[in-house]
Amino acid sequence: MNREMRRLQEAEDRRAKKRGRAPQKRRPRQSTGERKPLWKRLATFLGEVRIELHRVSWPTRTQMVAFTSVTLITSTAVTLYVFGLDFGFGEAILWLLKRGS
Repeated sequence: MNREMRRLQEAEDRRAKKRGRAPQKRRPRQSTGERKPLWKRLATFLGEVRIELHRVSWPTRTQMVAFTSVTLITSTAVTLYVFGLDFGFGEAILWLLKRGS
């Protein structure tokens, strides 16, 4: 278990203790050799996804606006920079080819 996972587990244990429940011990799943039906595996997967999505710290609206603005401005700047380099090198090559003829 890496540091981040351990930290998340400890935080979850503290929250469970605060609610008055004992922290859950994680046991590795025992393999019975049989495979569950597809719909049961899908239900288990979706349940686990739901649990994980509750653990995500979602950004606020202000943070999302800031992140989106930074992304758009940076993408525009990089696009213009690459366009400028492409245009400049293209013109330089054409100028060299015309000069050599």
